[in-house]
Amino acid sequence: MAYPHAWIQALLRRWQALDGTQRSLLALMLARWALALAFILNLLPLELRDPVYRWYLQHGGDQEQMMSLARSILVGSPEESVVGLGQALVMLPWIALLHPTHYIEMVAPLVIINGFLLAGLSVLWVGGIARALTNSRTVTLGAATAWAFLPLAAYFGFFWHSEAVTLRSAMVPKVGWLNGLSDGPATFFLLLAVFLLARGRGTALEHNFGRLVGAGAALGAAVTFRVHTAPMVAFLMVYVLAAHGWRGLLAMGGGTALGYLPQAWYNLAVFGLPFTTGYISYGDLLNWGGTLQRPLRDILTNLPFHPRYLAETLVYFLGRRPWLLLPLGGGLAMLALATFALWREGGWQAAALLIGAPLAYLAPLALAFNFREDPVRFLMPCLALWSVAGVYALCWLVAWMKLRLARPHIEQGG
Repeated sequence: MAYPHAWIQALLRRWQALDGTQRSLLALMLARWALALAFILNLLPLELRDPVYRWYLQHGGDQEQMMSLARSILVGSPEESVVGLGQALVMLPWIALLHPTHYIEMVAPLVIINGFLLAGLSVLWVGGIARALTNSRTVTLGAATAWAFLPLAAYFGFFWHSEAVTLRSAMVPKVGWLNGLSDGPATFFLLLAVFLLARGRGTALEHNFGRLVGAGAALGAAVTFRVHTAPMVAFLMVYVLAAHGWRGLLAMGGGTALGYLPQAWYNLAVFGLPFTTGYISYGDLLNWGGTLQRPLRDILTNLPFHPRYLAETLVYFLGRRPWLLLPLGGGLAMLALATFALWREGGWQAAALLIGAPLAYLAPLALAFNFREDPVRFLMPCLALWSVAGVYALCWLVAWMKLRLARPHIEQGG
């Protein structure tokens, strides 16, 4: 009978040990949970949902491939698949426990994991990144608030569109991670890695070794969920080399290898190579070069990246809605201002983590032919880190304007 009382006392002591900013971040995490619950319970109506399984909001289609992959692993015969192994591993215990006939029958625990556990913790990671890199309470809470309430922005943000009902029903589950897809977990692990790197900025390697190994493991896990994160992983490897030297790179590389180990095992068992992806090794089904045993020239020739796809994406969105040039231009201007302010005030490491890493992730994806089909989904890691950069740029701009306005009064008084 004494145990619950002891646990309550321990929780109270932990709560009292937190400072005001940390308590506010926990409150924002709870707010993210409340918002997710409001969508699940249809207090904020989303029309595209199953009438029986209310947890089942709009998905994409990859969930069926992930479930099929998980089933094949359970029976001991992993099948070829273009999707990463990560989400299939999350499904494994639920398939074994619930014996679902269809994916929809096990979607509830997946939504709890993605939309509540990981999404809630991601608010803490965004706040922690902002605090470590800017040391500003305003930026920390502003960025965490923007990220926590991003699903609400997606809910109201399509009021101008003729198909607003359909768009919000599709976008809210994506940015709120209220589904069983791999986008949320991949973004979660990228944010965790950047959080650990930001916390270790400026500290000696011997005091930062554990963080580097942990950041590497998170990056390996991110690639296991979505191979699209690999360019950002490569960028962060270069960052660690510049910031912590070869020993730091080896520590982070070792952690990455551990996090990637399940995917490497699967690739080796199914495709015969540890470092590949189903997108280019799935037989010749997608005609993207077949297995890596084929000439590298054939693979590079058939990869789905080309500058013309970026041009087609711009024409697709801006040709029909030229007014989108205004928010696009404003966003690019804010990004440039954030880069300048971060580099000037926080140093190259802050600019690299908040601007360079997301750009390294986005650049190849923007050159893919399917980017225009679902840009919000592909932009997820960028939205998280650029929420920090954007709030920081706004605060820096306001402070600069106040200084400029106050200078004439100071000179007249002098």
